[in-house]
Order: sequence, then C-alpha cells, then structure tokens
Amino acid sequence: MSDLLRVKDLKVAFELPEGRLEAVRGISFRVAPGGTVALVGESGSGKSVVSHAKTGILP
Repeated sequence: MSDLLRVKDLKVAFELPEGRLEAVRGISFRVAPGGTVALVGESGSGKSVVSHAKTGILP
C-alpha cells in the first residue's frame, strides 16, 4: 500500500531584506492511509510553514 502523503527533505527559505531565512531545514515524514501525524514543536519552529508548503498556500 502506498503512502497517503510523503515528505522527504523539505526545505523552505524566505528572502528578506535582512537576508535569507531558512524556516524549515530538511524535514521528512510519511502518512499511511488511515494514519495520523502530529507536528509538534515550540512556537516559531516551522510547523505552520510545513503545512502551508504542502498545501501550496505559502506567499
């Protein structure tokens, strides 16, 4: 059975006037059909950036 979602070495960076901000540095995970994944971390750790990147709603 194939994965419902597979993320491999996701990296997200933003170009800011102050320079490049690496928001996500190489996260990988997979979700099997019927499975559950929780992204857990401190405020500012990139949880929302990961979900926005996978749904295609980053600015």
